[in-house]
Amino acid sequence: MSSENVIHIKLSYLEALKAKRSILSSEMSSLNIAKKIARYRAIRLEELGLKTRLYGKMKEAKLNIRKLQSLLPNPKIPKIIKREELREKHPEAESRSYSEGDIESQLREIQRRLTELQSQNI
Repeated sequence: MSSENVIHIKLSYLEALKAKRSILSSEMSSLNIAKKIARYRAIRLEELGLKTRLYGKMKEAKLNIRKLQSLLPNPKIPKIIKREELREKHPEAESRSYSEGDIESQLREIQRRLTELQSQNI
């Protein structure tokens, strides 16, 4: 570089001291941020490792449950209890089958009331 392009700025002692403090505090902040980022990465890697271990343990537990179910005998459940379980699992299917009959009985009930009302008005 030639000396013609160099620009000098005169600063007072207090201004220079303030600028130096500002630069040092910026460096300190940058280093603290870098330290926190490194800590975050370490914690994140630890979390991923724990999640992987948990997934493996859950898979192992599921496999053990399936083995246990295959070893245990299947109980004989009476048909009545099976039907009740099916009704609990699928209540809408039951209501649909009875709803057709219910509609017919409701229509007959309404027709009966109408005839009673007509006979009272005469």
